[in-house]
Amino acid sequence: MHNGFDNSQRPQSLRREIASNSGGTLGYNLPLPRQGESRNPSLIADYFHTLSRWRGLILLSAVIGLGASFLLTLTSLPVFRARTSLEIQSINGDFMDMRAVAPTGGGASGEQDVQTQIKLLQSDSLRERVVDYLQKEKHPESIERNDLLSNLKRGLHISRSEPLAYDDLIAETAKSVTVKPLGVTRLVEITCDSWSSDFASRFCNAMVSQYREADQETRSSEASKISDWLTRQVADVKLKAEESQHRLEEATGGNGLVLSQQSNSVGEDRLRQIQGELVRSQADRMEKEAQAGLTATSSSDTLPNVLDSPTYRSYEQKLAELKTSVAQLVPPLTEENPKVIHLRSQIREVEAGMARERSVGNGRMKNEYEAARHREALLMATYRAAEAAVSSDLGKASKINLLRREVESEQQLYQTLLQRAREAGFASAMQTTTIRTVDAAQDPKVPISPRRGTNAGAGFLVGAIFGIGFSFFKERNSEVFRVPGDIQKRLRVQELGVIPSSDAGRKNVMIRAIHSKGSLSLKSDAEKDTQGPIGLTKWNANDFSISAEAYRSTTFSILLSDHPRSRARMYVVSSPNAGEGKTTVSSNLGVALSKSKLKVLLVDGDLRKPGLHKALQMENNFGLRNILRGEIDIQRAPLSHFCQPTSMANLSVLLSGTGREEVVELLHSPDVRTLLTRLSHEFDVVLIDTPPMLHMTDARIFSTHADGAILVFRAGVTTQDQAGAAVDLFEHDRVPLIGTILNDFDPIREGKASYYDSYYRYRQQTDGVEESVMKL
Repeated sequence: MHNGFDNSQRPQSLRREIASNSGGTLGYNLPLPRQGESRNPSLIADYFHTLSRWRGLILLSAVIGLGASFLLTLTSLPVFRARTSLEIQSINGDFMDMRAVAPTGGGASGEQDVQTQIKLLQSDSLRERVVDYLQKEKHPESIERNDLLSNLKRGLHISRSEPLAYDDLIAETAKSVTVKPLGVTRLVEITCDSWSSDFASRFCNAMVSQYREADQETRSSEASKISDWLTRQVADVKLKAEESQHRLEEATGGNGLVLSQQSNSVGEDRLRQIQGELVRSQADRMEKEAQAGLTATSSSDTLPNVLDSPTYRSYEQKLAELKTSVAQLVPPLTEENPKVIHLRSQIREVEAGMARERSVGNGRMKNEYEAARHREALLMATYRAAEAAVSSDLGKASKINLLRREVESEQQLYQTLLQRAREAGFASAMQTTTIRTVDAAQDPKVPISPRRGTNAGAGFLVGAIFGIGFSFFKERNSEVFRVPGDIQKRLRVQELGVIPSSDAGRKNVMIRAIHSKGSLSLKSDAEKDTQGPIGLTKWNANDFSISAEAYRSTTFSILLSDHPRSRARMYVVSSPNAGEGKTTVSSNLGVALSKSKLKVLLVDGDLRKPGLHKALQMENNFGLRNILRGEIDIQRAPLSHFCQPTSMANLSVLLSGTGREEVVELLHSPDVRTLLTRLSHEFDVVLIDTPPMLHMTDARIFSTHADGAILVFRAGVTTQDQAGAAVDLFEHDRVPLIGTILNDFDPIREGKASYYDSYYRYRQQTDGVEESVMKL
């Protein structure tokens, strides 16, 4: 590379920071630290000095954090948490043989039963029941706010804050209810958070009582239905038994003729066996019929065969868990969120499984009922056949005996159904429940939030940490190039020049005007340092201008670069990203070079977003696009047909032109080389202004036809990684990098207010000499 640097000494990757804190000179050949040499021998002392320098900012940040924490808790309502603990018990199905008539006879394990009860306690239906119960109670329309601000207002007797609606208090408390098991026990803890201490305990206790009532109502309702149905069946069986007794009395004439219990007749023994089986079959059929009737009149969710199913219980538990997960996500998430959609899909699958389980249970009950009916019918047919056979053998005595057995069977069935009806009635009358209150909820004394002391300490600590972090960020933020010499120290690439910010002159003049008596002269100096249209520096041979001097110094560095004197110089001017001032720098470099009596051409190679015509205030009607499109013959067309002279001597411009063709296709045209070859013979210096190069290839394409490239970096904007990536691209393309230009340098912003002091002192001295000469 023709930049005065030993390329063999440059590292492979230009992105890593090289000797950023070495404190060495800004020469062209900066040595790398030796192996094992420490770049910061006193890191702890450096950190201490940083904290000491920024102690005011850190303290201010901590105080702001403390104040913010206080303001955040000023209107925060205190939240009180009430607790109650319950014991989940199992109903004893063997008590008074109630398992056969109790529809909620448990078949699940103790752990499953506890989990099921927890999910039921967490159900939305129970919360709605509790909310309705509390709303029906006598209550105030609103309650006073109990936050710190409201308490202060009440204490100072000023306007009160708007009270809280009682319905809002109920709704927020209902949302905060949590239910969780206590270890590996049958104990469950319910917590309720509320803005009111007494309401938190009321809600917890109301939740327990309402759940107990709902549990009792469900069990009593199902048992009552079975009891009523069995009672009706008992009345029917009693009527049949009385009719059978009347027929027996008519057949025997009232003498009570019966068959002997010790009869040796095989037919009679078989008839007795069939009769016993028939009675049991009829009782079993009636029981199954009662359950089938319950299936038709009750919800399938409350049937014994469904509730006793382990599969159905596991589905209930999983459904409650999925609904809880959805309640936690919605809000803040919406129904279109993938997580919510996935959970809704799982809920539908679980509900479908529950429906299938209910259907299977109902079908099983119906099948059992139909099997009982079929067995009864078969036994009845068998009984009738045996009865006919015995009747034919025994005659009248046998007939009377059969009538007697029929009476006995009817009476036995009557007694069996009567006993079951009494048991069902007792089950419906018993107020059984699986919940026992261990500790009732008490009014909490201290709120769980906000904890103002903890919040204040956390706010102070967070503020201090933020202040420390921001201090180190301000101190150590060296990822961007800010001051002259940064580029050379970090990238080991020559810095051709430093272009001051357009406001730098005015700021320096204002600062010096405070300490100088030459206020009027300094004001005129500030006017001279301003820029023309779109960043074009005012070039006046009779005036001093810090910007013009910076461009003159930069052009001299360019002219001193290693280049054959026998041909023109052609350079590509680019930057890593947009907005770094490459077009402004290109136009001003062209003006500065033209002042050196060189024939200079500015080429607007930014065909995507041209800007040279705006900087030079020219019409962009014909230019590079038109030439590459083949509108003129590059070799034969006069130079004046496509290169326009400017208002400044020795400076011409080739604008971008008009058109909408694909830029890359135009730049890959062989006409590019032909055009640039001719321009190199017509002009001493050709500067090609190109688009930013990190994301567009235009600059790299032009650079393959040029003698070198110049990169423009904006102070305080361009990062080391971006600059290193741009340099690496040119190095990869084997394009000589002439050097870099640091643009928009503001010494006031970077804490170097005295950077241009020598320049302004020289100007004052020069003005003083001129005034003395004028007086003479």
